[in-house]
Amino acid sequence: MPMTTTNIPVLLYHRIVKKNESIGRHKIHVFEKNFYKQMSYLKKAGFTAITFEDIAKGNIPEKPVIITFDDGYEDNYRTAFPVLKEFGFKAVIFLVTRLKRNEWGIAEGEPAIDMMNDEMITEMNQYGIEFGGHTMYHKDLKKLSLDEAHNEIAGCKADIEEKLHKKIISFAYPFGAINSNIIKIVTECGFEYGISTNTGPENFFEDVFQIRRKEIHPHTRMFSFRRKVNK
Repeated sequence: MPMTTTNIPVLLYHRIVKKNESIGRHKIHVFEKNFYKQMSYLKKAGFTAITFEDIAKGNIPEKPVIITFDDGYEDNYRTAFPVLKEFGFKAVIFLVTRLKRNEWGIAEGEPAIDMMNDEMITEMNQYGIEFGGHTMYHKDLKKLSLDEAHNEIAGCKADIEEKLHKKIISFAYPFGAINSNIIKIVTECGFEYGISTNTGPENFFEDVFQIRRKEIHPHTRMFSFRRKVNK
């Protein structure tokens, strides 16, 4: 299928790791060597990595791709960022703003993983990485009261805007937990894009508050990766 602006592939990553250590049972990692191969393919295939900020400004190239990372793990800076820079790619990272470690994962038996600090976030943003909201404490918004959900969504937006001194426009729903009330809060808080996981229409612009992503797993082979970005 030829690439059009209606089927912009949005890729979902979490952690990019160098070694088979502290990866946890949820398998939310991709090894650095595989991430490098994937970014190399995108470059050779003529993709341009853009952000939601680019889309909001109408800056959509002929063959776009959006590379996203959820949570804001330190390895996004130490391992993924050098690869992105090598290929001249931007990305979007959705931050959990009030935790220094993945406390929600630790509670489920995952290893403790550090999150990025302010200096890392600032450096990446100055390069061109967009930062979006992912709540303050990585809560399942559907399990909260409307007031609690509002506090999580508005609070993370305020945290990032204070950190970066700029308006942020994108929000990713933790656990992909979405309903009409949550979408309403996200819009009321001033976000322009709401990013899902595996729900939402295939057409990018059909519902910009339920943007579907293609998750990249540790077992995603290059054949599968090519199909995901070209579908």
